[in-house]
Amino acid sequence: MPKVSAQHKDAVRRRILDAARVCLERNGYRDVTTRELLSEAGLSTGTFYNYFPSKEGLYETLAEEALGADVARIVAAGDDGVPIGQGLLRFLREYVLADPATAIAVSSLRSRMHAVPAAAEAVTRLNHFVVEAFTPLVKESTGEGFLRADIDPEAVVELIDLVWDGMGRRAAQDTFETSYGRVSRALLQILLDGAVSPSRRREVPNE
Repeated sequence: MPKVSAQHKDAVRRRILDAARVCLERNGYRDVTTRELLSEAGLSTGTFYNYFPSKEGLYETLAEEALGADVARIVAAGDDGVPIGQGLLRFLREYVLADPATAIAVSSLRSRMHAVPAAAEAVTRLNHFVVEAFTPLVKESTGEGFLRADIDPEAVVELIDLVWDGMGRRAAQDTFETSYGRVSRALLQILLDGAVSPSRRREVPNE
């Protein structure tokens, strides 16, 4: 039997991830069956577990890919002269808090942790990934003097993630008393007032 190349494996894995994203978007980020996403990808049912240990592992990878791409964009903006702190706020304003779709997707994975043991492990890894990925950016921003030096970087990242996760759950269930947008604006205002150094607040771009 011919050996399957690493390039072919990467292509099949990418195909599964792209198909899963299409299915999730089509289903309003509700759970999808393995059969449904493999049908979308045009692959056999047995193929999935050659690439992912579980569906939760697939969702975890999708979430990490999305967040990792955003970290890269913030760093790239910093390389172009944009302060990391401004990049972080822009990321929150234009991506995390602008559209509930990603919040719904990530919170959907986390909400399954009590039902499926594999999901609990995936959620733990995802939580670690979020804190580990964004904490260095917060620390760099405090070094720039943009964010207050007395804030706890890891705790700030986890706090925002907790609030965002809760917002995603309410958006998924359509149970906001106000709205996703109003809560987003309130959270941004709290962050501006409580985390940005007073001397640097004038540098924060207007919406």
